[in-house]
Amino acid sequence: MPRRPLDDDDDADEVPLDPAVERIRQRLKRLIVISSATLLVGLGAVLVAVIYKIGRAEDKAVLATQSGEAVITGALPAGATLLATALDGRLMALTFSEAGSLRVVVVDLSTGAVVRRARLSEAPPVSAQ
Repeated sequence: MPRRPLDDDDDADEVPLDPAVERIRQRLKRLIVISSATLLVGLGAVLVAVIYKIGRAEDKAVLATQSGEAVITGALPAGATLLATALDGRLMALTFSEAGSLRVVVVDLSTGAVVRRARLSEAPPVSAQ
């Protein structure tokens, strides 16, 4: 059978679809539009989150390089044993033992001020009833 060239008259020769098949085609078309929109919204959200995280990099506190030694007074009491330290850009947590109890002090490194003090204690024993 010889091939006919494509022309606009082919659309006029097509038989209209059965109403049931047309409804299924419309549902499928709607499903594809909804799925595509959902995919685009999701990709947009991921892109916005990445840009937000990258843009916030300059907001993070970074210790300025300084020569010399920073002296923070009043953070540790006399006779305390320093057990651990943790640094978070602008805050430093000092964990120490004093008179048998465990304590934590949080110091703001930019000002040298004690931000928070905490005493860690054991949980009371649970009584069985």
